[in-house]
Amino acid sequence: MLTSLAFAQTVVRGVVRETDGPRPGAPLGGATVSSPQASQVATTDSAGRFELRGRVAITTLTVNHLGYLPQLVHVSAADPLLSIGLAADAATTLGEAVVTSKYYRQYGAQTVSSALRLQTPLLQLSQHIQVITPEVIFDQGSFNTTEGVTRNVSGVVRNEISNNLGPNLYMRGGQIAPLRNGVDLTPYYRGPVPDDAALIDRIEFVKGPSLFMNNIGDPAGSFNIVTKQPTGTPRYSATAMLGSYDFYRLAADLDGKLDKAGKLLYRLNGMAMRTNSFVPGDYNKRLLVSPVLTYQFSARTALTAEYTFQAFNYGLYSPIVMTPNGFGSLPRKVTISEPSVGPIRAQNQSGFLTFTHQFRPGWQLTARGAFLLENSEGRYLWVTGVNAANPSVLLRNPKYDLDRTQVLSQQAFVNGNFTTGPLRHQLLAGVDVNQKKFLAIDYLTYDTAPAPGGSIQPVYYPLDVTNPVHGTEIPGYSAPNGLAGRNTEQTISYYSGYALDEVALFDNKLRLTPGLRYTAVQSHNQVLGVGSSSRDKVVTPRLGLSYSLLPSLSVYGLYDRTLVPQGGITSAGTPIDPLRGSNRELGVKKNWLDGRWTSAVAVYYLTRSSIAATDPANSLYRIQVGENHAQGVDVDVVGQVVRGLNVVVNYAYTDAKIDHDPNPLLVGARTPLFVKHVQNTWLNYELPARLARGLSFSLGYQYQAGRGGRYAVATPYAIPNYFRLDGGVGWQSPHLKVNLVVNNLLNHNIIGAPWLRNGLYYWIPQAGVNGRFSVSYTW
Repeated sequence: MLTSLAFAQTVVRGVVRETDGPRPGAPLGGATVSSPQASQVATTDSAGRFELRGRVAITTLTVNHLGYLPQLVHVSAADPLLSIGLAADAATTLGEAVVTSKYYRQYGAQTVSSALRLQTPLLQLSQHIQVITPEVIFDQGSFNTTEGVTRNVSGVVRNEISNNLGPNLYMRGGQIAPLRNGVDLTPYYRGPVPDDAALIDRIEFVKGPSLFMNNIGDPAGSFNIVTKQPTGTPRYSATAMLGSYDFYRLAADLDGKLDKAGKLLYRLNGMAMRTNSFVPGDYNKRLLVSPVLTYQFSARTALTAEYTFQAFNYGLYSPIVMTPNGFGSLPRKVTISEPSVGPIRAQNQSGFLTFTHQFRPGWQLTARGAFLLENSEGRYLWVTGVNAANPSVLLRNPKYDLDRTQVLSQQAFVNGNFTTGPLRHQLLAGVDVNQKKFLAIDYLTYDTAPAPGGSIQPVYYPLDVTNPVHGTEIPGYSAPNGLAGRNTEQTISYYSGYALDEVALFDNKLRLTPGLRYTAVQSHNQVLGVGSSSRDKVVTPRLGLSYSLLPSLSVYGLYDRTLVPQGGITSAGTPIDPLRGSNRELGVKKNWLDGRWTSAVAVYYLTRSSIAATDPANSLYRIQVGENHAQGVDVDVVGQVVRGLNVVVNYAYTDAKIDHDPNPLLVGARTPLFVKHVQNTWLNYELPARLARGLSFSLGYQYQAGRGGRYAVATPYAIPNYFRLDGGVGWQSPHLKVNLVVNNLLNHNIIGAPWLRNGLYYWIPQAGVNGRFSVSYTW
């Protein structure tokens, strides 16, 4: 603790350094500096520098960094530049400290979570990673990962026709893999169900492959949900949300310790929600309970157990509509379903058991086991034909799905720092093991009738979408023997070992990151009585290079490869080969105003081979369709650009084309579901305290142009651009936050997931003007 003097100042500058460890005296980037007299939290840059401004004279500072003892500093006007040293502390390596002040909104982040296994600040990483904080999610009125969070990262869009049964997020021309707490819990098929905001501590989007996590995923990248963990500081909050279409949501977050010594910590989150929709017959009911317990055996060792239960009830399997008359030509309220079809019901259970142990300063072992169990069942109407005499009359037939997904994952890895001569090393090495299983009765046509000639054909229920008349009684169905009569059984299991070493040269200005991962994968498929098996072994290298031109400016290059085991089987019984991908990337990152806002620009070229797609003759089978590439530019700007103004601005240009395909007419065509231009802006401005303390205004938009359909076509067709304008007003005090967001202010006729096939235009209608009002109280 520095000596306290009699004077103070409203602008404090300084440098934070390490006092011990492998590099004593080295600048410490990513440390948080706060003060009760300041209106914000400062974060040190790569040179350890910070600047903190106060509303009144700053007399004390608190400095925190993961893995170091917190430092309380007394400030005087006689100190033109503070020099602060932090000592390593084993206890703090087991969790992350979050420092906030009364009115500061933390839109940006300087470090990744421990779930991503890396210890390097974002500025110095040879990878493009963007972080979405809870403050952004609250200000935008989102309640899960499908509710607009994609607008906060360049090029990320959602393309999904099922009603929130899976996130299905795309960027860089491919579907990105969902992770939770750094664990691959991606089901074999659809899912997992979108994570609720009640669980989310932050969301990390990783552009490109990430050998340090796993190499099982599309080369476009992945996103990681970091769930809330115990902090040991008693803190309780309740959040209520009301909105259009009878939207009601209540969430609670309890954080504290269960013993006086502070060894047994807990976190309990709960949520209940129900809402109707602008589409008649559609509704959404959800329930979530998530307890977490952490036991600190010692300052070096901890064990955390986490369990989450979620139940869902949906009125519609899919709100999709279709017509021969063009995109967006139907009113928003049109549906192809009937009230008699009944709801879709789903349950999701997941759990983690995490053990951490620091066996020496700078070296830590993490071992984690996780599981996911997900079940869903329901009926829905699907259009399998049209009336030739009147194409607006759709021939509907009911289908039935019963799905069960199971994922088990085990991982262990070690982080360590050491030096060899002038070189400083950050080593990451570990193993990953994963087993996925999918049992289903999918796309079952249960409502049939005899046809001439002795065959069986579906029973159709016609609907004229230009003048829909509802009330048709659809027969119910439930599999009499459950999954014993399944038509699909698929499994994938893999194990892998990897090592990654970040080598720092020239006083940490140059960072070279070589890595290597070995993966063995095997799969088994049984679909409609046709079976297949496959085994693959692959070595995927990685090489990253990052150079600090200035303490706040770095450039990087990356080469990385990936492997994606692909589920399914061809109608001939041939297994589907794994997708193989590669990524080449160059980027520039800059921290501005001592890290208050950041910018990142990346250019990339990635390839995919052995791509699989749904068999157009039978949706239960798959076909191997060839190779494609994607190239483009990503731009992200996040943070407080001027006092009181927080921004999220991003742009992505994507050019994705097919290079090889069994159909020569498709070579050179655009890849499915790509979007050429994506540009998003979100502005939040808090008025100066002298005018209205805590009052803020928000305005933002989402724009997409050059959209592709669900299937590749030789002859392109026009799809309307996407533009949505949203705005809001909020107020917050030390304990209370109030926020009102109005979406689609211009009431545009917006459509999602559009495509054209067999003369029908398909799309998901989006809501018109709608609003949500949130109140959160913390004590």
